[in-house]
Order: sequence, then structure tokens, then C-alpha cells
Amino acid sequence: MAGTKQIHGARVVVLRLDGVDPSVAAEGLRSLGMIHAVGLADQGELSLHVEQGRVDVIVVAAARAAPDPVAPAGALPRPPDAALRSGIPCLLLVPAFSRAVARAALTLGYAAAMSADAAPRLVYRRVGALMQRVRRSGRARDVAGETG
Repeated sequence: MAGTKQIHGARVVVLRLDGVDPSVAAEGLRSLGMIHAVGLADQGELSLHVEQGRVDVIVVAAARAAPDPVAPAGALPRPPDAALRSGIPCLLLVPAFSRAVARAALTLGYAAAMSADAAPRLVYRRVGALMQRVRRSGRARDVAGETG
């Protein structure tokens, strides 16, 4: 079960922009076996973790949902610049999830979005799926580089 071991060793940062204690959010993932989950409330500290290569996935908890269902992108936080530059997938958690919010999140550069009240087990599974997607795309690039 190589996949299970990889997800347990995942370096996940939970960035809380909603005022909730970040250590509480990370504890939910640690209780499921992600022993390296860290909770942060400061984007500057996040950038330091990214620069040091200590991040596989970032979970961003937004302060509030977008008030405008037609054009919600302006009300959502952008993924951290350090993550975008490094190609680290970001999962957005929003209080009032909808298809419009999901589309807006993808437009902004998030790899996925889901409801902030999702159980830690669902967040765990989504993080695992994002890690698998990164591994697959990395293998595809490696194969393309070898043949080209």
C-alpha cells in the first residue's frame, strides 16, 4: 500500500484565513494519520515552508463564501503565490459551497474546492486525490521528456 504510506507522509499545510485556530484544523488531519500536517494563519510563514520544500498540498480555508453567485471569483482568496509558482496544488474550503464557487476557484488556480464543513475524512481523501494527480502528471512529464 504505497499510496497509503505516501498520504500519511504528506506535508500538508492548512492555511486558515477564517480566524479559526489553525492548529485545530491540522489536528483533524493528523488524527487520520497525516503526521506532517501543519496549521498556519500567516501567508508569510507559508511562503517560508514552500521555499524550504516542506509542502505537498495546501488547504486554504476562506473567511466567507462569495456573496455574488454570478461572479464569485472576486470574493474568494487567491491561491498563495508561492504555491502557484511552485506548482503545489491548493484545495479551497468555503463556508457556502456551490458550483459557481467551484468554477471560480478553478479559474483562480485552485486544484479543487469543497465545503468548509466537510468531515476531516473527506478533506483527507481530497488531499490524497490531489497528491495522486500530481504524481501522475509528473510521471507523464518524465515519460514525455524521455521520448522527446
